Amino acid sequence: MDVTRRALLVGALLLASCAGGGVRFDEAPLQRGAVVSEHPLATQVGLDVLARGGNAADAAVATALALAVVYPVAGNLGGGGFALWAGADGAEEALDFRETAPTSADAAAYLDEEGRFVPARSLVGPLAVGVPGSPLGLHELWRRHGSGAFTWAELVQPALRLAREGFAVDPWLADDLTDEEVRAKMNPTALALFYPGGAPLEVGDRLVQPVLAGTLARLAAEGPRGFYGGPVAEALVGELARSEVPGLGRATRGFCTLEDLAGYAIAVREPLVGQFQGHELFAMPPPSSGGLVILQVLGVLEGLPLSSEVEAAREAGWRDALGERMVHWWIEALRMAFADRAEHMGDPDFHDVPVRELLSPAWITARRTSISERARVDVAPWAPPHESAQTTHLSVLDRAGNAVSMTTTLNGAFGSGLMVRGGGFLLNNELDDFAIQAGVPNQFGLVGNEANALRPRKRPLSSMSPTIARDTGGRVCLVIGSPGGPRIITATLQVMLRVWVLGQELGDAVRSPRLHQQWSPQATRFEAHEDGGWPPALLEALRERGQPLELLDWGFGSVQAILVEPDGSVRAASDPRRGGAAGLEGLGVTAPALPPRD
Repeated sequence: MDVTRRALLVGALLLASCAGGGVRFDEAPLQRGAVVSEHPLATQVGLDVLARGGNAADAAVATALALAVVYPVAGNLGGGGFALWAGADGAEEALDFRETAPTSADAAAYLDEEGRFVPARSLVGPLAVGVPGSPLGLHELWRRHGSGAFTWAELVQPALRLAREGFAVDPWLADDLTDEEVRAKMNPTALALFYPGGAPLEVGDRLVQPVLAGTLARLAAEGPRGFYGGPVAEALVGELARSEVPGLGRATRGFCTLEDLAGYAIAVREPLVGQFQGHELFAMPPPSSGGLVILQVLGVLEGLPLSSEVEAAREAGWRDALGERMVHWWIEALRMAFADRAEHMGDPDFHDVPVRELLSPAWITARRTSISERARVDVAPWAPPHESAQTTHLSVLDRAGNAVSMTTTLNGAFGSGLMVRGGGFLLNNELDDFAIQAGVPNQFGLVGNEANALRPRKRPLSSMSPTIARDTGGRVCLVIGSPGGPRIITATLQVMLRVWVLGQELGDAVRSPRLHQQWSPQATRFEAHEDGGWPPALLEALRERGQPLELLDWGFGSVQAILVEPDGSVRAASDPRRGGAAGLEGLGVTAPALPPRD
């Protein structure tokens, strides 16, 4: 389930509002650090770390740990993610702390007696849970790139304090808890916390999490050993043993064992590198598909007459100088890249992902020249020559120019619904991101095959797309990412295109309406709202080109972005589709947007 399901785009209530986290800072300061995340309390934690002499890695770690407390829908200890580091010294590194399949994971457990896939088993309950990676990933980010001004325990303290002392429930969390699907998936431990006395927490209620505080205290004192071994690990495995499997009762326990936890390791990878309109982009490599798809799409679009099309659209009076021909190009480039995603992308430690071929100038050119004036809904993935979903994102930039773009996830909203008794944290339902049965869509409608098949110790394919760009002088100029399943990719990409191609200000680009195309299904989805959205004439022109369209009344993604202008001024924007906040050193944190009314 998409965490943005309730972000109904009605009129100007959300996207045209300047009251939300997507607002620009009118006085753009020079040489100031910035933090953007999906909760104002977490953003403030990160700003405090920067103000006390920490760097981008320190602030990112503290912010992520705070999100594990104040953003339970997705901020996590029981999940995993990716972090992209870009140093002021020009160095880049990708940290992969994605969850892994337990050693005893077996695709047969997700099939019924007739061999048909049972989606609930990979979404709810113990069979859905992969080996968590966030605690070790955050610790490694601090160990490898922290400033040295903070100990690990000091970075855990703000989250520990929020868990122990509590915080006021905001409208977004209260709204999420009114969803009956969320309530139905939660185990008794989670229900007792979020539905005290049987009723969901309401706005202003104080959420105190003493059990989670105990886990964080152990993590602060012992580091990752305090999570992957000892009482916390035993509590996690015990929870999987006592929880019921949908349709099977307790006959099958979860796969994750103490040995799986003790053996978990992160992967340090080389970022993917691409170019677009004078910017050098650094993106996550597989098992993230986001970097490859974004670089493929930008490569295809780079060779098209974008500037002349913008000018033509401006003269024709199209809103934001975005005409139907440009949107048609976006859709076609996305459709082709997602076709390659379904066929070829997976964990590179288990499958030979043809990264070089998919980003080769010859293949990009072939894709570009195949775009016609009509839609190609039957596009096929790249063929080798015949020879012998819940998620949260944060972006951080410090005064020295170091940057972190980090996306973490539980997959679905509140993950598997299992809260560890004695641990106080929710567990992921990440095994649904595998192609458990070839050609059968997962919760996000994505299909896959052998490249992303479930295998022990394998990392599932992800759409998480943390991205950092440098300008021609080598300075970080954009730090960006989003939650939202496959819509992560399209949301992140469209903000970049609106800033770099259409010339929009960052806050406007983040607020602007979005589309989503992922090859299967064929239709392109558009955010639909009455004012400030996609012009009806543009949508009709796309239909005339053969583009199947679907209008949806909920939002795509929740982009968290930092932009450095050519003059050195810093902009920060948090997507008003959720309740996040942007913060700049010395200027404070923006007020979060409120959920739209039904």
